[in-house]
Amino acid sequence: MIFYYSGTGNSLWVAKEIGKYQNERLINIATEMKKNQEEYVYELERKEKIGFVFPTYSWAPPQIVERFIKKIKFEGYRQHYLFSVYTCGSDTGCMSKYLDNMFKDKKMEIYYTEFIQMPENFITMFDLDSTLLRNKKLVDAQKQIIKINEQIKDRRLHAFDKEKYNISDYFKTYIVKKLFYIFCMGTSKFSVDNNCNSCGLCTKVCPFENIELYKGKPMWHQHCTKCMACICRCPKEAIQYGKSTKNKGRYYNPLLLKDKEYNK
Repeated sequence: MIFYYSGTGNSLWVAKEIGKYQNERLINIATEMKKNQEEYVYELERKEKIGFVFPTYSWAPPQIVERFIKKIKFEGYRQHYLFSVYTCGSDTGCMSKYLDNMFKDKKMEIYYTEFIQMPENFITMFDLDSTLLRNKKLVDAQKQIIKINEQIKDRRLHAFDKEKYNISDYFKTYIVKKLFYIFCMGTSKFSVDNNCNSCGLCTKVCPFENIELYKGKPMWHQHCTKCMACICRCPKEAIQYGKSTKNKGRYYNPLLLKDKEYNK
């Protein structure tokens, strides 16, 4: 089984590509977490693989993914092949080490991790990639996913003991990550302009159900993960975050636009 979390489609595309190739079912972490359970229990088949696919948030897993992993339990776990593939805009800090420690805390071993660089989508802080760079990243990603699928099929092992990190990597994953969740999770800067047509898509795509329509316009509560789904998937580009998103384009993984179920 492959557990995934995605806001603007990069990790969803990766999860679907791996799921098809490995013949493994996909489970949406956001959908599972809406059940608000104390523990999430899944029964494993004997040779089943366990995968986690998600974006990199401030050089670490998104909080929703961390919370889910802490609550997860596998019936019939016998050192099953566990892997993770995560997407990022640039580098990933100490992500592999971070994940390795997370699963060790659960008495589980992660055997393989890899990242795929995808087009930038965090437009509250950065500009979108140029069309040329975006297209290059997507082409490279399609080539890389083939290699990753072959490695996962062969149950390749990641040499964690040979990973080398510098002070900057540790600072990003273990310090900047904490600051990010302290200072960047507020929702007071969200607004909607007159282009809004009250379609309600923002309320549907929010993984935390953090948005509701009030008099036909979106209203944000306090449980935001800054996944960019509401901003980037608004069909009228009507949602803004302060002044930082005005006059910027929007991004949703174009490889999914060919999939008639991409909105699900």
